[in-house]
Amino acid sequence: MLKSKIETLLRNHVKESLSPKQEDISFVSTIYNSFTDILGQNECRQIGSFPRYTAIRPLHDLDIIYKLNNEEFEGDNPQDFLNELAKLFEENYTNPTSYSIKTKIQTHSLAFIFLKGEDEVFAVDIVPAKIRGKNEFDDDTFLVPEIIQFRSHRKKEDFYAKLQSTNQNMKWIKSDPLGYITIASNINKENSDFRKSVKFIKGWKNACKDKNENFKLKSFHLEQLITEQLKIKSNQTIFDSLFECFTDLKDNVRKPKIKDRADSDKYIDQYVLELNESELSLIDQAVDAVLIAFEKFHGNVNNLINVGYYKRFSKEMFLFDSKIPVLVNTDLEFEIEGYVKRVSGYREYTAKVSSLRGDALNNNSIKFDIIKNNIGNDSRKWKIRNDDNSPEPRGEIGYETEPVRIETTKYYGKHYAECYAIKNGICVAKSKSDVII
Repeated sequence: MLKSKIETLLRNHVKESLSPKQEDISFVSTIYNSFTDILGQNECRQIGSFPRYTAIRPLHDLDIIYKLNNEEFEGDNPQDFLNELAKLFEENYTNPTSYSIKTKIQTHSLAFIFLKGEDEVFAVDIVPAKIRGKNEFDDDTFLVPEIIQFRSHRKKEDFYAKLQSTNQNMKWIKSDPLGYITIASNINKENSDFRKSVKFIKGWKNACKDKNENFKLKSFHLEQLITEQLKIKSNQTIFDSLFECFTDLKDNVRKPKIKDRADSDKYIDQYVLELNESELSLIDQAVDAVLIAFEKFHGNVNNLINVGYYKRFSKEMFLFDSKIPVLVNTDLEFEIEGYVKRVSGYREYTAKVSSLRGDALNNNSIKFDIIKNNIGNDSRKWKIRNDDNSPEPRGEIGYETEPVRIETTKYYGKHYAECYAIKNGICVAKSKSDVII
């Protein structure tokens, strides 16, 4: 499918299926205003994906920075302040929704959990913050209570409980959430596909997580990978940015690469060092699955997002391994045919593979030839793939200088040969010949 058609479908899907609806935005705005009515508009700022406009639906939470002054907070432990803040809300807060609310004092924040029965519908985290200074955009930077990253929610809760029981103080760390908001806004002014690309990849990440809880990629990490790309390549379209992000992702989860804006000694993707081999393999399988789906894409974007995982065979290769996208132009003529070698006679390769089935192809030789081609001869690649259950599934891809490929037949099953026409680093046409033995 042509790139322009793919991009139209991607943009429409993000708008219709992933972007928050107006009622979602109004809901968050109503809740936010209910908190600022007590804390004050000037003392609060929304942070996170919602004010960066990279959140996808269903919306789950909202983080609010509550700026402290010296009169409000003088110590190093936010616990007493959070207790007072909880009491303030208990006495004055008016719930603007039909949901019930559970308040939870955490070591680093005050959480309000909106419930429908026993199910959590939405959550608000109020994070106390000391103003530290200004960033390059003249936005406030902060010191906030450290949120320790654990591999499980239970370990995090145990850590906070231990701090409370031993009267230990939380560390205050540097934070620049407003800087990330400004950068997202500036990039989107230059490239309106930025937020669409981020929403798509977040939707894919959530679908992978739904299928397997051990899928450990973080949404903010993916967003920042695309952010870093568009800082350098500001004209990337939604397809370009997604293709680059996916094809680089396996390398980008092996080592932290993105420095924290507020503290250059830290990385926002530091968590990748905790991923074990099984978790890394799962990410690799998810990346392979979505890129294979892009190579075979026929119009259903939902299938791209929900494609799941693919475990490839050891020798199997794909065009995306060489960073070659498949953007087939159906107006071009490109076709291959396989011809079986005859045991006797003057013409060695005569019978078409497409007309044969079964044992007639076994222990034989097949010549695959390009029989239609109005593209030219920039370059081509051939892929030979044996049946999954054969002793040698193969699947390697290689360049060929001649328009023919000769293969011997050895195993029963469903096999195929596929030829790709490569022009300017893009696969513009492909043709497949099935071989059933």
